[in-house]
Amino acid sequence: MDSFDQMGLAPELLEALTAEGIEVPSGLQADAIPVLVRGNPAVLRAGPGAGAAVAYGAALLSRLEPGGGRPSGVVLTGTPESATGLARSLGRLGMVTGHRCAALSTGWALPGHADILVATPGTLASAVRAAEVKLDGLQALVLDGAAFLLEGEGSQDISLILDAAESDDWQGIVVADPITSEVREWVDAHMRRAVFLPSEAAGEDLAEAPVERGEILLHVVERPDILRDPMTLVEQLLDEEIHHVLLFCRSEDRAADVGDMLTLHGFVAGMPGDPDTPVWLGLDALADRKRATDSGIDPEQVATVSLDLPLDTDTLDRRHGGRPGRAVCVAEGRELPHLRRLAREAGYRLEPLPAADSSRDAAVQAFRDRIRQALETRDLAAYTTLLEPLLDEWSGVEVAAALAALLRDRGVTAVAATSGAPQAQRDEGVPASATPVARPPAWTRLFLSVGSRDGVGPGDLLGAITGEAGLKGDQVGRIDVRDTFARVEVQDTVAGKVIQALNGTSIRGRSVRVDFDRGTSGSRERGGPGSRGRGPGGPRERGPSGPRDRGGSGNPGRRGPTRGPER
Repeated sequence: MDSFDQMGLAPELLEALTAEGIEVPSGLQADAIPVLVRGNPAVLRAGPGAGAAVAYGAALLSRLEPGGGRPSGVVLTGTPESATGLARSLGRLGMVTGHRCAALSTGWALPGHADILVATPGTLASAVRAAEVKLDGLQALVLDGAAFLLEGEGSQDISLILDAAESDDWQGIVVADPITSEVREWVDAHMRRAVFLPSEAAGEDLAEAPVERGEILLHVVERPDILRDPMTLVEQLLDEEIHHVLLFCRSEDRAADVGDMLTLHGFVAGMPGDPDTPVWLGLDALADRKRATDSGIDPEQVATVSLDLPLDTDTLDRRHGGRPGRAVCVAEGRELPHLRRLAREAGYRLEPLPAADSSRDAAVQAFRDRIRQALETRDLAAYTTLLEPLLDEWSGVEVAAALAALLRDRGVTAVAATSGAPQAQRDEGVPASATPVARPPAWTRLFLSVGSRDGVGPGDLLGAITGEAGLKGDQVGRIDVRDTFARVEVQDTVAGKVIQALNGTSIRGRSVRVDFDRGTSGSRERGGPGSRGRGPGGPRERGPSGPRDRGGSGNPGRRGPTRGPER
């Protein structure tokens, strides 16, 4: 099946998936969703990045009735952080189907009354013992990351959870990669007639592909980042040999966001095959690569990059197979097992991408280390008293930033503390004349479509940004709240993350639209987001297979929150 509308999902759920940028199912999703929608037990050989959460999430939201007052579906996962992430992802889809999804952790109201509850086995077992959660209406149980969950005391916690269910007539869904002997034993004991997907997962794992088809460079990101910092990677790849970088994205909305961020950083991005643009944005691998080939550009001068991890071997091969140029896959650490399996089955060798020059980052880190050392070793009591009057007028973050700026004005550098300068010189913060000065991060101003008339104040905006986008307080600068809108300064490197995280959320009951601030005239002064038109570096208008121009007042092309469920 090459479309979600062939899988028996509710029409409103199909629209929600499309709004999240999930339009074409992966091979695993195409195989699993029809099986799971019918209530069959299944074992999915999949890890993070394979699209399993969309597969079982869409099936549960289609099959389970909402509004029961207690969990009918339970998803068990390994950590509180992953529980929160899954609950938010499923919750965005559940908003259109009427299901309430929640995580059993702090920050969630009445999780015991959610239709779909996400939790770690230990947390849920404790809540069941305390009668805070009742599972007598359990109809489906998902073990996401079963090999980890069944280790140690996890197996006992899961047994207690099953004992709390009044019936054994529940659908079991196990997600694991690899499928260990412990997982198979648990499946044999609790899930009769379970379907293994893909089908070869029921037996031994496939041997390595007999033919080696090439090399793919692996770029591992240390933390989840919605835009995965394409600017640094593009800057690293473009050189005398590579003239164009083709970035493959999972959806049109995603490609448009990447294009906006590249434009903001001065990179010209556009349609594959355009000889005048160094960065190309792609969606349909076969069509986009054909455009590049038909343009007459030497394939050895083009690097192909999977900015979003391929979900299956076919996608991996279509994007990177049979090309003489460099091929790069970007992955989080948790996604590496999935990517390594894809590469092994498709016959590709994974090699680490050489690290970029980090000398500038090292200077900034050294500056922070010097401040950290002062916090740990100096007697700061007198200085705290000295600064108290300022703290009545400004936040602690702003006062600290002002002091850092004064240090920079005096010539205090990041390198001074670790250089070969004399001790007295380092103590006074006076570096050698040739030592570069550490520069503070750049800031970007964002526009938000809520203001004081909506009952929103600076504290509300700061809480929403730090909570939804996971930012630290020092990554948020000045907050200017007007009658019908607000402007917020954030560090340049996290601006795209804030836009993705807040769009479609609510503050004080009002839905929020967030975009880069483009001035104070026109529709922005009237309280609505201005046109999100494309500059010379944004994605150009494309056909059905590529990014579309989403310009125009209010971003009519964006159909909902752009951050989709974990795929």
